[in-house]
Amino acid sequence: MGAPGVTARAVLLAVAAVTCVGVAPPATATGGEDAINGTFTATSNGEWAQMNDRFQSEATVRSTWTVVSTCVTPFACAGTVTSSLGWTEDIYRQNQTWYVKHYIPDWIPCPDGTRAPGLQIFRFYPSNDDGMQEQKSDTLIGEDETTGVSGACGRNKSLVLNLPFKLVKNA
Repeated sequence: MGAPGVTARAVLLAVAAVTCVGVAPPATATGGEDAINGTFTATSNGEWAQMNDRFQSEATVRSTWTVVSTCVTPFACAGTVTSSLGWTEDIYRQNQTWYVKHYIPDWIPCPDGTRAPGLQIFRFYPSNDDGMQEQKSDTLIGEDETTGVSGACGRNKSLVLNLPFKLVKNA
């Protein structure tokens, strides 16, 4: 479930408008060279998880993502991600960073037996083996961050869970 009323096309147009401030590059389709498309293994590494900036071991989550995206400029791309975990969300790219936002209705258990929602945001960018960014890579790295609603479970402070994230293109 994406943000209400926001489509991949709307995000793409908004991102394109922001990147066109100043001298705009020619409007050419660059979907093949800048977009990411295909089937990927997505891994959120629970071994290095942090809850509110404190290390806390969590389960490592692996899933398969099918990504379809196109780009209107090298810096403005959008599309969809379908996860083997049963959800489909919008994906977009600003500069060299890709974003996927996923709403989780029953993310955190509360002491009274209820559950509170969270917003999961994946941020990732191309990387090669030595950690340097490069334009085209079959491995993308970043973070998986889920933030709870302030006031949920009777807590004034939002819970924030951060995990290292890796996306690797399947052969």
